[in-house]
Amino acid sequence: MRFWHKILLSVLPLFIITLDVSVIMVMKKSWQLNIDSETQRASSDQLLIANNIYENLNSIQARGNPLTPILLASVAQSYGDYYHKQGIYLQLWDSDGMIYPPQNENFTAQSSGNGSETEALDARSIQLSTPLPAPYQHLRLVYQREISELFAKQQELNRFFVMINLIAGPVLLLLLYLLIRQLSKPLKLLSETSKTIAEGDYTKRVELHSKDEFGELALNFNRMAEAVEQRVTELSDMAEEKQRMVDNLAHELRTPLTSMQGFAEFLTTANIGQEEQQTAGDYILSETLRLKNLAFKLLDLSVLRHQPLTPRQVDIPELFQTVQHTEHPKLASADIRLLVQHKIATVWGDEDLLASFLVNLIENAIHASKRGSEIYMLAYELNGEAVLEIRDTGAGLSAEQAKRVFEPFYRGDQARSREYGGAGLGLSLCRQIAEAHQARLTLDSNLGKGTCVRIFLQLHNNCPPTL
Repeated sequence: MRFWHKILLSVLPLFIITLDVSVIMVMKKSWQLNIDSETQRASSDQLLIANNIYENLNSIQARGNPLTPILLASVAQSYGDYYHKQGIYLQLWDSDGMIYPPQNENFTAQSSGNGSETEALDARSIQLSTPLPAPYQHLRLVYQREISELFAKQQELNRFFVMINLIAGPVLLLLLYLLIRQLSKPLKLLSETSKTIAEGDYTKRVELHSKDEFGELALNFNRMAEAVEQRVTELSDMAEEKQRMVDNLAHELRTPLTSMQGFAEFLTTANIGQEEQQTAGDYILSETLRLKNLAFKLLDLSVLRHQPLTPRQVDIPELFQTVQHTEHPKLASADIRLLVQHKIATVWGDEDLLASFLVNLIENAIHASKRGSEIYMLAYELNGEAVLEIRDTGAGLSAEQAKRVFEPFYRGDQARSREYGGAGLGLSLCRQIAEAHQARLTLDSNLGKGTCVRIFLQLHNNCPPTL
C-alpha cells in the first residue's frame, strides 16, 4: 500500500467521525437549549394563568358567591378554551380529584360551543403542575403544552444532516485525494530520481524549489547525489587509471622479459662465439637495469602516496650542484650543456624529492634535445612564490601529448623512450612530488620549440605549508 493511500484511509474516517461527532454534539446542545426555552416559556404561561385564576376566584368571593366545583370548573374552562387554540391544555385539581375537565374525559378541552375534543397525552409535550396561591393552595393547576412542531423541526434537521453527510463524504474523499496527491508529489519525485540514480544516471537531480521540509529534503538529496556522483567519477577514474597502469606495466615487462628469455636460451643452447656472447650479455644487462629502474620508480610512486612529507629549508645552490654532478655523465655523453641560474637561496621542501624532480626533468630534456643544444635549470621568485624551472629547446610536445604526459607509463615518443630505456614514469613521479609539496606544476610545450616545466614552492621567508 502506497503512502498516500495510508494517509487517505487514515485521515478520511478520522475527519468524518470528528465532523459527525461535532455536528451531533452541536445538534444535541441546540435541542437542549430549545427544550429549556420551551420549558421556561411554559413555566411563565402557567404562572400567568395561575395568577389570573387566582384573581378571578378573589373577585367571585368578593361578590359573596361560594366556590363550588361547578363554578371552579367554569372558571378553568374559560381559560382552557382560550389556550386550547394555542396548543395548551389545562387541568384543575383539588384534594377530592380533578375538577376540570370532567373525569369521564381524559384531558378534554371544550371547544367554544361545539362539543368536546380529546387530545392524547404523549411524550411530545411539556407538562407542569403547581398549586394556586393561598388561600387556594388546595387547588392545583396542571399545564400541558405540545411541542410536536419542535420535534418535527429536529427530525427535519436530522434528515438534513444525513443527506449532507452522504454528499459531503464523497466530496471530502475527492478533495482529500487531490490534496494528498499534491502534497505527496515531492515524495514521488524523490523516489523516481533515486531510482534513476540507482540505475546509473548520477547526473539526475530533484527539481523541487519549495521552502518546506520537502524542499530541504530535496536540497540535501541533491547534495548527496552530487557527492555520490563525484565519488563515483573519482572511483571510475581511479579504476581506469589503475587498469591503464596495469596494462602499460604488462606491456613494459613483456618486451624486455621476452628478449631476455630469448638471449638467455641463445646463450645456453647455441654454439656461439665470445663476441656474440658479449652482445647477448650486454642486452640482458641493459634490460635488467631498465627493469630495475622501473621497479624503483614504482616504489617511489608508492612511497609518495602513503608517506607524508616533512618540509625543511632547502639550499638551492647545494641542490643544483647535486643535480649537476648526478647528470654530468649523461649530459656529457649527449653533448648537451646545462646552464644553471638561481636568484633565490632557499625554499621549503624535501631536498631528496626535489633533486629527483629535477633529475627526471633533465633526463627527459636530454632525450628530447639534439646534440650541442642547451638545457636551463633556473630558480627565481615570482609573485611571492619560489619557482624551479627546467627548460629545453628540444622536440617539444603536441597539445594532446601535453595533456597526458603526466600519466604513468605514458610516452610521447615511443621509439625514443625505448631507445633510452624509459618507462614513462618520470613525469608521473614529478607530478606526485609536486602534490606532496602542495605545489603547482605547469608544463608549456610547443612542437619543435621545446618544453618548459615549472614547480611553484614556498619561499624560505614564508611560513612552511602544513602538509
